[in-house]
Amino acid sequence: MRVKFFAQLRDLAGCAEDDAPAAATVGELIFALGERYGRKFRDKLLTAEGELGPEIVVMVNDRHVVHLGGMDAPLKDGDVVRMLPLVTGG
Repeated sequence: MRVKFFAQLRDLAGCAEDDAPAAATVGELIFALGERYGRKFRDKLLTAEGELGPEIVVMVNDRHVVHLGGMDAPLKDGDVVRMLPLVTGG
């Protein structure tokens, strides 16, 4: 499984993409990535309650995780996970 990071998440991870640690769900993956990349990365992705932050978009195989079960969305070998901040502007 590959994880691709965009914008400020790329800066916090220190890379544009990486092999993902073994994880059965998006939530497990995010917690594992938080361990790998540190507190600032984790705090950008998660709320204080451990939920996906409202300013973060996570896609699995080009589908938003909101439509796949959120933090409980299942993952499998070969998946491509993209993480990016919500784009805003005026």
